[in-house]
Amino acid sequence: MSAPTDAASSRALAPYEDAPDPGPLLALNFGFARARVLGTALDLGVFTGLARGPRDARGLAAELGCDPVGLRALLAALEELGLVAGGDGGGEESWTLTDASRAHLVEGGRGYLGGHFADVLAEWDQWSGLTELVRAGGHGGGELGAPENRGLYSGMFAGIFPVGVRTAFRVVRELTRHDPSLPDAGRVLDFASGAGEWGIALAAADPEARVVAHDAPALLGAARERAAEFGVAERFRFVPADFTRGNAGDFPRAPFPDGCFDTVVLAHLSRFAGPDATERLVQECARLLRPGGTLLLVDVMRQAPGRPALHRPMIALSLLVNTEAGGVQAESAYRTVMEKYGVTAKESVTPGLITVLTGERR
Repeated sequence: MSAPTDAASSRALAPYEDAPDPGPLLALNFGFARARVLGTALDLGVFTGLARGPRDARGLAAELGCDPVGLRALLAALEELGLVAGGDGGGEESWTLTDASRAHLVEGGRGYLGGHFADVLAEWDQWSGLTELVRAGGHGGGELGAPENRGLYSGMFAGIFPVGVRTAFRVVRELTRHDPSLPDAGRVLDFASGAGEWGIALAAADPEARVVAHDAPALLGAARERAAEFGVAERFRFVPADFTRGNAGDFPRAPFPDGCFDTVVLAHLSRFAGPDATERLVQECARLLRPGGTLLLVDVMRQAPGRPALHRPMIALSLLVNTEAGGVQAESAYRTVMEKYGVTAKESVTPGLITVLTGERR
């Protein structure tokens, strides 16, 4: 090849060599496939099967009723994702679980998150409308945001317990340092309890606390099991909630008299329900608090400029896609609503993704 041609080739190649590495973009482009690999492995019971011991692809396929060639390809992809490990199984590869998979992807385990992942992956079709949604505006709709549908999404609202309980205990300890009276939780209402992590954390901090877990009937079973796991079930009552809204958009009153609780927790409901519903929910929580009682409002909240966003923008977009009115609001919006209904907003802590805002009933 002649020198002029080499020079011309070098000039043509330079923009490609000097361009930023497209690897992260290509990885992002293929992200949907990685999510589907995890979902398929959960659907087939791959992790639960491997929890019984190392298996080669053929043996595991026979147990799970799968094609061994297809399962071998799936296992190789799971190994690339760090969810299984391969090895020498007497002439054929055998597969075992990684620590993270054993802790969080085996059915029946305390840390099982498979139900939560399943509910997230069920949004698959809804996300396909994102382009048109951004073009036209509004929300994508769907049942996820409506409080009356919480029982349809036990994986979303109760299946996240292994993550939420760590945060709840950490936050209760941290708030106690700011306000030493907080452990005196007294009569606690966990207004939309999910699997009960906030009521459990408060009961653990205050041996005299008595907790009412209040949520859709389909979720209360999980709260009962978790309270028993932590040894506080004898101090819990489990009261079904009716979140069905009437023609005016109002929720029925919770089945408790005015001012009968010392502490009320409103956790992970507002961002799904939206600002208007949040106002009515905070009003109801304020009604149930005695004067001087404490409101704990727990949710993902928009951060001030310059603070780490973490996953909040993606959560906000998910709420746009999957709910009728949900969104990630700023802490100031919650403070305004609390003040409107007689709750003086006080301390807040943000341990990562969520913010916990405290208030005192006037």
